[in-house]
Amino acid sequence: MNIREYSSQFSVSIFTQDVNLGTQIKHALTQAGYENYYFADVDEQLVRIEDNPPHVVIFDIRGSLMAPHEYIQKTLQASKEIKFIFLAPPEQIAAFKNYKKFNVYSVFNATEQAVDHQVLQSVDNICEIIFRTYQNEQLVEDLQKETQAKQVLQNTLTDERKAPEIRPYQLRIAEYKSATSKEDLLNVFYQQTPTQSWIYLKFVPSIETFICVSYSQVPEDWVEGLSYKVATKDRDNFMSQLFTGALPSNLGNYLKNKFGTDRIKFLPMIIRDKIEGILISTQEISAEVAEDFSLMSLVYTLLVYEAEPKQLDIEDHLTGFYNQLFYSRVLEREVDRSKRGLVPISLVKISIDKFPEFEASLGRDAADQILRSVSEVIKATSRLNDYLCRTGENEFTLILTNCNRKGAAIRSERFRQALHKEKLIRAGVTITASQGISEYPSLTHNAFDLDDSSARALNFISQKGGDKICIYKPPVEHKPDFVVES
Repeated sequence: MNIREYSSQFSVSIFTQDVNLGTQIKHALTQAGYENYYFADVDEQLVRIEDNPPHVVIFDIRGSLMAPHEYIQKTLQASKEIKFIFLAPPEQIAAFKNYKKFNVYSVFNATEQAVDHQVLQSVDNICEIIFRTYQNEQLVEDLQKETQAKQVLQNTLTDERKAPEIRPYQLRIAEYKSATSKEDLLNVFYQQTPTQSWIYLKFVPSIETFICVSYSQVPEDWVEGLSYKVATKDRDNFMSQLFTGALPSNLGNYLKNKFGTDRIKFLPMIIRDKIEGILISTQEISAEVAEDFSLMSLVYTLLVYEAEPKQLDIEDHLTGFYNQLFYSRVLEREVDRSKRGLVPISLVKISIDKFPEFEASLGRDAADQILRSVSEVIKATSRLNDYLCRTGENEFTLILTNCNRKGAAIRSERFRQALHKEKLIRAGVTITASQGISEYPSLTHNAFDLDDSSARALNFISQKGGDKICIYKPPVEHKPDFVVES
């Protein structure tokens, strides 16, 4: 992947009393698109980190009276996920070899001429790891929804597999059609081929990456962090090879190194002449297994077609976001889940400033294009597990699960800055947006209040000139259902 496409989503905090070095590092990070802040006072930096924890901290030990271990301890109080890059004199670098367990990713010689380039490369590596981790966590969470279904059927299938005769097509298709989701269908296929090793790599078009979403009969370390980014320039040729049954050499070499074997076999999952994913095995695929795969593929395709009307019922046709109907359903459910798990949930409501004026002066088509463009910026600055909804003609609502109001504010500011960079100009007018934020449980008690309070915050700030963010202020007597760490 090219992390520079997403660098604006990451923030970096820099401390050094070497003005020339600090300026060089800040310039390199800014050119690469990273949000960054430079400090010459370590106490001032720590205050800022406590208020807005960054993803990466760069610390030059030469200008600080604070011991490195004390600095790390204070910084991690703001967020345990912060990664460190240390700058030190050459004679002190060896002393940091045991600091990796404290999130120290790399240590560089502060006196080298090209240290700013070394620091930038290290920041790129850290942010790519963070980005891929968020993606995999979301996909794993999605796959844990159907884990205990149809135990009686599974026992029946186990007994039937012991029989020597081949089960008729009708029975095997019926077993696959009993699946209620694509994930469940793959699990049935694994059960039908119990001695075969399988890894399913799903293709995610938005990031042009194959990601491991399920597996059977393989070691855990094979699938840990397993993903493959398709180079954009080679994408057409790459997919053509998969269609013809040939494994692209780059992917083949990656899998061989990952699994420690050159026995790589695969079956492509094709829907509407597009690669949905590929099933990988390190064993020979027999004719019987290939036959079962064909039956499973037919039912897989059927599930995709059956899901389309349901998707249309919940999708806004203009932006591709969820619509008001889906939003009403999912908000109540996610707030209930928040209560059970004792984790916060935030709402961000967004409206485009002066939108009625744009529509009146530029016309409906131009207004629709503005809505689509803003929705693309929202999508680009969102996490995979965020619910992106269009809840009004000029209103987007984002449901941020497991996110407190501070995290929502950081997310909103990231969107605001990204919208500025897009330079969405129509007839000489720059597009900006107002945002209202609320959170359960710190600010509200239920789903209705969460929606209402974020709408109030949006209405209030929209009247203050636009391009601003407002966090709802609860009544003095409000008492949260549980305490959320700030």
